[in-house]
Amino acid sequence: MKNNIRKLSESFQHAFRGLGLCIHGERNFRVHMTAAFYVTVFALLGGADASAAAALCLCFGLTMGAELMNTAIERLCDRQASGYDGFVRNAKDIAAAGVVVCAAACVAVGVCIFLFEGVLLCALAWLAAHLWAAALLLLSVPAALWFIFKYGRIQ
Repeated sequence: MKNNIRKLSESFQHAFRGLGLCIHGERNFRVHMTAAFYVTVFALLGGADASAAAALCLCFGLTMGAELMNTAIERLCDRQASGYDGFVRNAKDIAAAGVVVCAAACVAVGVCIFLFEGVLLCALAWLAAHLWAAALLLLSVPAALWFIFKYGRIQ
């Protein structure tokens, strides 16, 4: 029993290590994380209901999961290819297309929630009534851009 628990905890340690590697080394993953953060903020401010929140959580998980798989495929392909290989290029392009398909589906879900359900208008109205929060949100943008473009880069 103790050995099984240790194996389980080691599995989680490896998974979190992989997540850290992706956060540190993959700009596109940081783009997805940043987008998820701002979408969550606007969903909370706009009063999204539990169903909308669940749909958004699924979108975040699917898109970031696809990005993790894409990164794994790219790294394996780069490791195995000694030069240009058309099959490797195709595999990497197909994996990237999987991320784009997930992201496009998330945009569609976002349009349904934020535009058709009126969550965006409610969030904007709340921000207009609480200018301090709008200013704070605007002040977070440079930090978000730094996180996307500079975090993890070797100087």
